[in-house]
Amino acid sequence: MAGNRSEQRERVLVLGASGETGRAVVATLEALTIPVRAQVRTAEKGKHLASELTEVVIAEVTENTLPGLVEGTFAIISTIGTRVFTDLRTIEAAEHTTIKNAIDAAINANLRHFVLCSSMGTQQPESIPPLANILYAKARAEQDLIDSGLTYTIVHPGGLRNERGGREVLVTAHPSSSHGSITREDTAQVLVQALLQRESFNKSVDIMQQEGQGLADRQGLFAAL
Repeated sequence: MAGNRSEQRERVLVLGASGETGRAVVATLEALTIPVRAQVRTAEKGKHLASELTEVVIAEVTENTLPGLVEGTFAIISTIGTRVFTDLRTIEAAEHTTIKNAIDAAINANLRHFVLCSSMGTQQPESIPPLANILYAKARAEQDLIDSGLTYTIVHPGGLRNERGGREVLVTAHPSSSHGSITREDTAQVLVQALLQRESFNKSVDIMQQEGQGLADRQGLFAAL
């Protein structure tokens, strides 16, 4: 596995930590003994996340709460997203405005890295009509991050599957036409490895399961980009 940052006691802020991908990110960070601040919206959502390494903070992600959320952290991994497909106001708030607020807070706190879990298809939202509104909003958030001056990694997973990870993963800078799929566990591993491998810095990548590529925690995961 790639090296960990156990000597670095600052935390990684995981936004959306109670979601399916967020929980996998928290577990992956803990497996590497990296301290976590897990943002959740309710006590019920966070009750199984707290541990020796993970501090759970119950808060909405807003301009007012973000300064406290980022304090004492060195990086953000955002897994925030919505499953609302038609309410444009909800989509814009969840997929763009909230991410923009997090980016601004990261700038103000001088964080070292912002890793954004987005979605495959943001380069051509019109190619997936049922998700187009969400993909357009995600694309706006991605551009805000690229323009922010922060060190960033943007990860576009294919269709997310709730299966065991540890499968081989393709990481490519070229948008996929097949869209593919990937487990949440392997997606989480890529998001965490983005913090640990400098080749990920200021890169935007598509990821999907593909035989012959190697595991998601391999050294040089982003080196070929």
